[in-house]
Amino acid sequence: MQDINKSKTYRNTASSGIPGRGWESLRGALELVRKRKLIVIAAFVLVFAVLCGCHYLMNLRTAGTVLSLDYEEASQGLAPNRTRFNIYEIRSGEVMERLIEYAGLEGQITPAELSECISIKAAHNETISGNVNYISTSFVIRFTSKGAVRNRSADDMLALLCKVYREYFVEHYGFNHSVLSFDVNDLKFNDEYLMTADLLELKCGQLEKYVQLRKRESKNYSDPETGTTFSALEQRAKNFYTYDIAKLRSYIIENGIVNDRSGMDTMLSYKARMDRLMYNKLIAAYDEDNRGIELYDTAMSAIVMIPTQDQTMQYYMSRTKTGMDNMALHADAQLIGATERMERIEYDTYLMEKFRKSRPDPKQKEKADAMIHQMQTSLEKLAADIQMVDSSYTSTKARDYLGFSEDDAGVAERFGLALSFLCAVLILSAAFICVFLYKLLSKKKENEA
Repeated sequence: MQDINKSKTYRNTASSGIPGRGWESLRGALELVRKRKLIVIAAFVLVFAVLCGCHYLMNLRTAGTVLSLDYEEASQGLAPNRTRFNIYEIRSGEVMERLIEYAGLEGQITPAELSECISIKAAHNETISGNVNYISTSFVIRFTSKGAVRNRSADDMLALLCKVYREYFVEHYGFNHSVLSFDVNDLKFNDEYLMTADLLELKCGQLEKYVQLRKRESKNYSDPETGTTFSALEQRAKNFYTYDIAKLRSYIIENGIVNDRSGMDTMLSYKARMDRLMYNKLIAAYDEDNRGIELYDTAMSAIVMIPTQDQTMQYYMSRTKTGMDNMALHADAQLIGATERMERIEYDTYLMEKFRKSRPDPKQKEKADAMIHQMQTSLEKLAADIQMVDSSYTSTKARDYLGFSEDDAGVAERFGLALSFLCAVLILSAAFICVFLYKLLSKKKENEA
């Protein structure tokens, strides 16, 4: 009898402990949920619906677009001019300042604050493994109206952002137009006249090659405003090179126009001496190849005659290249190089004789200066016309480099179904924990009483 009483006492003591009270409180909370399951379900649906509504209202203040890079270098992470592409420049200060100007928000918001309204996410292909070093060529751009632009339409601000960034992209990364810039300082009139002619010729050659490149890309393109074509600009560059520069160079040489006669003579003498050394080296190599060919055993040529089939399946004896052939080719190359050097030597010698004998008067120098200034003006005009037509052409072409398509978010994303469901579960779980703790505290007070 005493053992039974001890057992009952032990059970009562155990049940009155914290673990016992916890299990009883948990069972009580679960029982309450079971009895009120319709209320719990209704509460869950209500919370879920409220969260979905809040998420939808937030999305009304957000607009999105998918930016696609549609040019060959994009897959390498480069811009069209082959510099590194950085999508986050869409939030740069220059872009934001221009967006503020276009939207008429001067003084209402700073570029840094406006950049906080923009979010960027790479649109990766879901089938690509995360371990693969994948360069994205499309990005999801979202604009959220908040702060000083809260009352502005997100769609309108996003449209302006796309326009601004397209302009920025074309200006900075479309093409390299530096070769078209013509600086007066490129021509230093304190240099020798022949050097000035060389600079004019070099600049004209650069412009001509640039126009030829554009002509190969689009032969029939013409400027919408002026109707000027790349073919017409190329012809102007050729005429400048063929007539104007040749006329200037001829006038300088025939009249011996020079600023520093002794300095020019020393420079030409040095050039002629260096060319003579190279000429002697090339001629020596040419003679050595010819002696090797003479010593070559002609009987060895028969060894490399091999039977071969032609396109009609007929056999013939084909001769492969031998050491003699290689020496003959090398000898020809040395002779061509030596001939070019000799022409340069003769030209420099002719210049030295002209500059030593002639004594130009001031009027001839003034005429040469006037010719140079006139050619400079003509070249500046040609460069400006090329840049005008090229800017029109590249702007038209670069519009296709960036594509903007609507970011069609599905119903699940618009209402945030997944996030709302998770939040609703967490809220009801928190409520269940509160009921459990209430039951636990109530049991504790009952036992203490």
